[in-house]
Amino acid sequence: MIDFVEGELAAYSPTFAVVSVGGLGFHINIPLSSYDTGKQVGDRIRLFTHLHVREDILALYGFAADQERQVFRLLIGVSGIGPPMAQTILSGMSLGEFMGLIESGDAKGLTRIKGIGQKTAQRLVLELKDRVGDVGVSAEHAPETPESSAVAEAVAALIGLGANAAQAKKVAEDVSKGGDLSVEDIIKESLRKI
Repeated sequence: MIDFVEGELAAYSPTFAVVSVGGLGFHINIPLSSYDTGKQVGDRIRLFTHLHVREDILALYGFAADQERQVFRLLIGVSGIGPPMAQTILSGMSLGEFMGLIESGDAKGLTRIKGIGQKTAQRLVLELKDRVGDVGVSAEHAPETPESSAVAEAVAALIGLGANAAQAKKVAEDVSKGGDLSVEDIIKESLRKI
């Protein structure tokens, strides 16, 4: 088992990282929640990993925090949820919000994640409700703090330009932390990072 990979970023995107370690390049699939817009090629990175083995492929999944990896492992233990869908779920909302929806039994809230229908959401709640307490992530029963109107407008524009909703929100929020920027500035900087 590969517990973590630490090395230099050789390639980086919101869905994967290539980490160079001792002359080897590890292609690691990551959820959007683990994507750090402040990191660039050449920076050092450490990702907690899960090696998924099938008869035809070895796939490495990476996470910025061990709690994300624990939730990922819970998700792939649910009937009908494979690693790509688990990655989509972790990319669809914050870990705390996801845990809050599971603990409160809110299957309808889970359907906001792309690719999760009502039956899958109900299965997730049924199979995970008693197991999420072991992970140690504080649940957010309320949605995340409202974003500024400039960020909200920038996110809407990025989605209109074809960006994934969760990715657009994360990147726009990260960009807006740099100071008081106009909507146009947030969009321009976000497009460079997407």
